[in-house]
Amino acid sequence: MRRFILLVALCLGSAFAPCLNIRSAASNESEVSAPLDEDKYQAYVEKIGKVERDIVYTDRPEDLPHLKSFQELAAAGTESIDLCIRYLAKSEATGRRWIAISSMYKLDVDHYVGFVRRLAKLHHSGLLYGNELSPGIHGGYSDLPVEQYNNPKIQTLFKQLAAQEDIPPDIKETIRYIRSGEGFARKRWKDFDRECTRWSEMRSISACVSLAAQIFSVYTVSWLTR
Repeated sequence: MRRFILLVALCLGSAFAPCLNIRSAASNESEVSAPLDEDKYQAYVEKIGKVERDIVYTDRPEDLPHLKSFQELAAAGTESIDLCIRYLAKSEATGRRWIAISSMYKLDVDHYVGFVRRLAKLHHSGLLYGNELSPGIHGGYSDLPVEQYNNPKIQTLFKQLAAQEDIPPDIKETIRYIRSGEGFARKRWKDFDRECTRWSEMRSISACVSLAAQIFSVYTVSWLTR
């Protein structure tokens, strides 16, 4: 009888051993991944600090887009969205927060929409100021929202943001300005002034006529939908 009980115990032990090993491995994996995530976050924070120090060193904030440290931060924008949101939720350093938001200017449409939605959630929670949400919507140094204003994903995003009561009036006006195509038309108007107002510098009459027609069309729609 004792042999039978011992045999059953050994069988049960061998049956549950893989499960115990899996749980142990999962526990070990969790213990390993947490420090790695923290190291990744701290590395991100240090990169922001490096950009800030470079700006102070040059004493020319307008040079920010051309700084190597900022370009490196921006190049990893897509992979750093979670880190950026975490940083904005924790840090109170105004200058560094602005660097973090501005560095997201290389995002594509899908990541831009997702990033702005998360900025809006921070704003709803009181963790993001209106003057920080605005450059996030503008896209920082990017023309993406202006150029892609008619993209259904961007149109839906702006429509939803404009309907939210806690979005400040000035930001709603920014949203209207981009969403209506007015920002796109004004950008094209600058292109027209640069390329089509001097006969000696005009590259193509047909291109300028096409550009003028595009500007007129967008402005007309913008005025009619106000």
